[in-house]
Amino acid sequence: MNSVKKTTKIDVDKLSGEFYFQSLLQEAYVKGVLSPKESERVQLECLKLLADCTERFTKGKSSSVRVEIAQGIMASNLYTIGIHLKSLADVDDALFQIENESIENLYEYGLQVLKRKIKVASYFYNRVCKTKLKTPNQAYNITIDQGFKPFFENYEINFHAHEIPSDIDYQLIHPVTDLAGVEFVIKYLENLYYENLFCSYFDADIIDEVMSGYHASYRNLLDNICKQVFHNALGCQLLNVPLHPLDFSLADLDALDQQLKKHSQAELQRQLKTAAQELITQLQLTNPSLKKYLIAALPEIATTVFKGLVTHTLNKVFVPRNNPNIKPIRHYNMGIKMDDAAYREMVTEFLSCRFFNDKLAIIKEQIKTLADMEDLLIAAELKAAEAAMIFDLLEDIELAVLTKRHPLHPAIDAIDYSASEVQMQQNLNAYMRALPRDRLAKILGMTTTIEVV
Repeated sequence: MNSVKKTTKIDVDKLSGEFYFQSLLQEAYVKGVLSPKESERVQLECLKLLADCTERFTKGKSSSVRVEIAQGIMASNLYTIGIHLKSLADVDDALFQIENESIENLYEYGLQVLKRKIKVASYFYNRVCKTKLKTPNQAYNITIDQGFKPFFENYEINFHAHEIPSDIDYQLIHPVTDLAGVEFVIKYLENLYYENLFCSYFDADIIDEVMSGYHASYRNLLDNICKQVFHNALGCQLLNVPLHPLDFSLADLDALDQQLKKHSQAELQRQLKTAAQELITQLQLTNPSLKKYLIAALPEIATTVFKGLVTHTLNKVFVPRNNPNIKPIRHYNMGIKMDDAAYREMVTEFLSCRFFNDKLAIIKEQIKTLADMEDLLIAAELKAAEAAMIFDLLEDIELAVLTKRHPLHPAIDAIDYSASEVQMQQNLNAYMRALPRDRLAKILGMTTTIEVV
């Protein structure tokens, strides 16, 4: 056995996390670290290991299996060897063992590493469960409560070590990539633990209102909770207002817009990094891995903030809280409709007019309630420009009522609404999108506090 390790020129950045052993062999062969003879010996020993494992898989009853099963066992073997090699001090140690240990021994060492890593996964899973956030988000709850049970109950290291028998839907701030098997599970649970840990510094009910402000149906979304909490916390820090409410008024958002819009994206990232460091200090975060996890999210957040400034959608980045359990406090009566005969006569006269100004005159003279206006807007099947002229006649609260009653949902409109209703929704949506930003925000704010009677 050689007593001195070779010094290699292998670029470790080119090595795969998921297929470590295979990528290391390829790089070593290309760089001439492994000779053709050594490479051939490794391949032959891998095939012998496959034959031995296949015999164990069939319990000695057969010498052959289906191709896809053999491929799966081989992938598992190579993953197991790779997980051992990755546990060594460096790539030189890994190559030294490849050259001086049998593949069978490397595989056995890998099995021992796998058993230890399952315990690490169990540790992080217990940490995740103990710090679990109280939230109605289904993907989050199902992933933690049910998603990992198949892994801890069915993970099989002898023939399926590279697989992940889990049901994981919830998205993380930092998605786990280039890992498989137990390594994927460990990294996912570790990241989720850091996210839970950060969220634990804020009240669960406040977080629920933040996420309800992000989307009224967030409980059914896969979107990450911690990311939005971090966004709002950074926004509060930038404004130098109390952190724990995690809330913004329209004036706050305007102030943020004025404060940030003068910065380039690179300057924004520096501003956010300063705010994040101040946030870490103020919350007295002591876990170094958590701090590193949060700081690593800043480049993507800076891009999101920059886009929000450019598109005037900063309220989608730093979202005002919304309590979905607060009942509407403003009642609006749409009025009594005119009798059917009078309504039909009015519509007939309206449709027969050649010039739209004459139609507007009919509306001003004969329509006295929003209920009749709503019916006419649907029945007349107006073009967008014509509808806009009618919407101009309405007050903000009337536009808010119509918006609340006729939201545009293209995915379901074709099924649940008539063509004339869909046309009216599209006209209203186009009109609202063309309004000045401040007026639109005011009208949309009204929709959350109106109850139509």
